[in-house]
Amino acid sequence: MITRTLSLTTALVTGLAVVAVPIAAQAAPERAPVVSASVNKELTQRFNSYAENAGRWTGADSAYSVDLPNGSTAWLYSDTFLGEVDENLGRPKDSPFVHNSIIVDDDGELTTHTGGTNAAPESLAKVAGADEKERWYWFGDGTVEGDSLRVMLLEFVKTGSGVFDFKFVGNAVASFDTDDMSLTGITNLPKSDVNWGSAIYEDRSDGYTYVFGVEDKQAQKYAHLARVPSGSLTTDDWEYFADGQWGDDPTGSTRILEGVSNEFSVSRFKGKFTIVTGDATEALSAKIVMYRGADIEGPYTGKTVLYQTPETSGNVFTYNAKAHPNLSSGNRLLVTYNVNSFRPDDLYEDATIYRPRYIDVTVKNLKG
Repeated sequence: MITRTLSLTTALVTGLAVVAVPIAAQAAPERAPVVSASVNKELTQRFNSYAENAGRWTGADSAYSVDLPNGSTAWLYSDTFLGEVDENLGRPKDSPFVHNSIIVDDDGELTTHTGGTNAAPESLAKVAGADEKERWYWFGDGTVEGDSLRVMLLEFVKTGSGVFDFKFVGNAVASFDTDDMSLTGITNLPKSDVNWGSAIYEDRSDGYTYVFGVEDKQAQKYAHLARVPSGSLTTDDWEYFADGQWGDDPTGSTRILEGVSNEFSVSRFKGKFTIVTGDATEALSAKIVMYRGADIEGPYTGKTVLYQTPETSGNVFTYNAKAHPNLSSGNRLLVTYNVNSFRPDDLYEDATIYRPRYIDVTVKNLKG
């Protein structure tokens, strides 16, 4: 359920200290990148106030962001608590809970979108005919095509009675009307062991939408890469990057980077393709790191620590860090990460734990 992230995470975020990472020796030594970070107070206050006063959304994980045609931002969430919090910022044990939702941020005005009704909310996207306690979708990254918001779906099935007893079984794409976030369709993708949708990168120069995915081996996680002509995520055949070439075999993609979390971001930052991710090279790491490459296919190198999460302690862990290039500028990257607890009761006793965190990371002295 909400603690899904033990198997879906093992990777995380943050550190307010300035970080300097050596660059390979050259004839004239380059200055190392300089990193600083601070809490984004505006978004932190906006979402905390909404969670504690609106009586609708009280916390969630994933937190992808996609710009909509009207200038607003769609925040894509997976496991989501709804309802209200009490005067002590606790959640009632009967709080509604769904596996995916969207908040639209229209210049600071937040609106939560779910399926069902306000009185009986359901996930926005559901596996047809399935009991959501047994089979469900979590959201991946999204993109806009025309008047449709396309969101990657990861299908999971319960395998036992434990909170971590579930497994990945398939990929799909949900389509939503950008005006009201109503679901207009779900398109299944070819069978693959890769969890597609960890990140989406739109390349305006070559006409492709690039979709990154994760091969999740629990303790080891590997990034994979696919592409499809822009505007045809649900209608055209995908190509998969394998051993330096593009092919049509959905089971044949090969690893391009080890150590990413299940969710991450890819953007063009300071002249290079940049991956921001939780550090999955360490078990339940609190580090958020950055890799860079000249080509979208990689190689991605120069691992740089951006931040170390202060929340990580005891039962509390952090996971699935990502940058939001649509909400970043200049040397600054807006980065979010998720917070959870191995003790489920903590999420009811303190509703503030299970919410995304928002930080501004500034990186200087980067060479393109």
